[in-house]
Amino acid sequence: MTSRCKAVRSLPQTWMGDMTNSSADDPPNADRSDREAARASMLARHRLIEAIIRNNEAQLRNDSARGGAEIEMHCALRDARSPNSGDEAAADVERLTARFKALQDEHDRLVAEREWLNASLLEFDDGPQGAGTHYRSGNA
Repeated sequence: MTSRCKAVRSLPQTWMGDMTNSSADDPPNADRSDREAARASMLARHRLIEAIIRNNEAQLRNDSARGGAEIEMHCALRDARSPNSGDEAAADVERLTARFKALQDEHDRLVAEREWLNASLLEFDDGPQGAGTHYRSGNA
């Protein structure tokens, strides 16, 4: 089939072969190892993002648990101050205070982990694989 476009008719056949063997988004002179390195880099970045998502989920669960524990702890403190409270009320206060502290410690750990994950993602994006040109591969 011949084209009506003069520019297309004048294209060498070798150009057409090159165009069908590569994507427009491929880096110039990309070889298999470059594509494999880019894929490995993309998968590593994806794992970091998945870890951030899991951390977010854990923080949301922790926030909910801490809120409930704080309410229970304040109710136990109120009950322990009443004149009819006994040793059981004091034990409840101690148990709920320890639970709240454990949840607060877990919250602090999750925040530190999130900061590390965010810093790692920034370093990853600013590193050699993110230094300027981003090439897409595949048909995403």
